[in-house]
Amino acid sequence: MQINFKAIAFSSIAFCATAAFAANQARVDVPFNFTAEGQSYPAGSYEVALDASQNMVTMASKTDATKHISWNVGPADAANTPAVIKFDHVGADYALKTIQVGEHVTPVLDKNVQQSVSATTSISGQ
Repeated sequence: MQINFKAIAFSSIAFCATAAFAANQARVDVPFNFTAEGQSYPAGSYEVALDASQNMVTMASKTDATKHISWNVGPADAANTPAVIKFDHVGADYALKTIQVGEHVTPVLDKNVQQSVSATTSISGQ
């Protein structure tokens, strides 16, 4: 029996690339409407993806392709889940505060609402 080392090496590389890609994305279910950078976003399921080579994170609605947002990210302590999305509760509304994927996090996104924040809510992605 001959072992084809090229086939084994190729399948190992493909598996590692798939695992690395999966580690850089997550699904987050947001149970409420929210705002980000002055735009309104509906409650629903969002795909969060990190492009580490560009230091960018994108959060996109799974049901409405026009509802997506992207920001630069910086280093952070590793999260316990693939993604952590934080919202500030402002009166009856929610404002997107930060998005963290692994060891990358956005800066605080809702700088204009800091004085009226009554609570912060975190949602973990899978």
